Amino acid sequence: MAHRTESLADSPPQKPRTYRARMRRDRKQIAAWLKLCDDTAVQVYGPYPPSKGRSRWRVQCYDPTTRRKRSLTAPSRAEALALKALLAREVIRVKPVTVHGALAAYLDHKRTIFAKPRFADELGERLRNMAPDVPVHSIDADQAEALYFAQTQRVGKFGVLKAATHHASLRAMKEFWRWLLKRKLATHNPWEHVEPIGRVNTGKKQPKETDAKKLDGLLFARAQAGEEGALALLVQMYLGLRPSEVLALTVDCVGEAGRRVAVPGTKTRNAKRQLELYAEVGELLAKHCDGRSSTQRVFAANLLKQPAPNWMYKRLHKYCDDAGIERICPHALRGLHSSLALTAGATTQDVARALGHASFSTTQRHYASPESVINGRSARLIQRLHTDEQTPNLEAALATLPVELRARFLAVMGKKG
Repeated sequence: MAHRTESLADSPPQKPRTYRARMRRDRKQIAAWLKLCDDTAVQVYGPYPPSKGRSRWRVQCYDPTTRRKRSLTAPSRAEALALKALLAREVIRVKPVTVHGALAAYLDHKRTIFAKPRFADELGERLRNMAPDVPVHSIDADQAEALYFAQTQRVGKFGVLKAATHHASLRAMKEFWRWLLKRKLATHNPWEHVEPIGRVNTGKKQPKETDAKKLDGLLFARAQAGEEGALALLVQMYLGLRPSEVLALTVDCVGEAGRRVAVPGTKTRNAKRQLELYAEVGELLAKHCDGRSSTQRVFAANLLKQPAPNWMYKRLHKYCDDAGIERICPHALRGLHSSLALTAGATTQDVARALGHASFSTTQRHYASPESVINGRSARLIQRLHTDEQTPNLEAALATLPVELRARFLAVMGKKG
């Protein structure tokens, strides 16, 4: 690569009138030039006396990485020495933003969103494994493609990374760079047009309706017999919780005789939500919590600390074997919850909120079956088309009743569940 010389001496003669104004101009031009450098190993040379036919002293700065060269001039040796000192200070002050340096600030931002610090730590490890600690502006589209391809070939704990894993890393990297752009730490997003490689087996295999009914009946019978594992799985299935959210529940999260559950949210702060539990499961849950300390965990309270999700995996596999159905994972119960809710006509936004997702795209990608989304939309369309607008709704009808009669009616309906 040829040397690239950028000289201020050859620029149009727009000379500032004062020494201070010249220094301000030089500082601004130096800062702009340093942004083009790949690292802080910029070397400053001079001052050099005026060459033949010229009257100004010259100071030169050179970046050996990019081979960029910049010349600045001053009318005297004293001012050239001051300019050299200014250059040295600017080289130290204006450091290029590196990927890992910016990542530290990004993870601080994400910790305000994630419910637990470990999720931010896991995200940071994923991004650091994918991109080296180089200046942000030095990564172009071709390098981004190469880095992502290398990620698809990387060998992890369980062999070559699965498509779902490196797809998630690519999505995280694109989001990270959008954050950099928003804060003006990057000028472009080289990852934006990088296409994911390979096909992901999205979603968890959900049980058939007949198998789901068998499992539901068995879990109810075992929960009534006092097995807390069966009750934990019923709570997950009827509320659509993550295994970690079920295991994080404390007694004070359960209210209104078990019919109201405050989910603390274990992944993101957006996952905190209040959900209504099916009455029969709520009764079993209230009985399980009766007489216990409000801060005690609802499930696996005999253990010193909250168990890993594997606690529920083992129990679900055992109950699947007892029911004579194919083994599924706890997340399949979460998917079953979303699919049945959508088929019954629930809106996509409501289902996403119930599962603790910020948008329905995550629910649709990992949990809801494609047919449930289509059937749910059809159910809502039919309901809209065949609803008699002349028929008053329940709230309107109740509003016409006397206060005492309305209160008695609501009390009776509340007792019936």
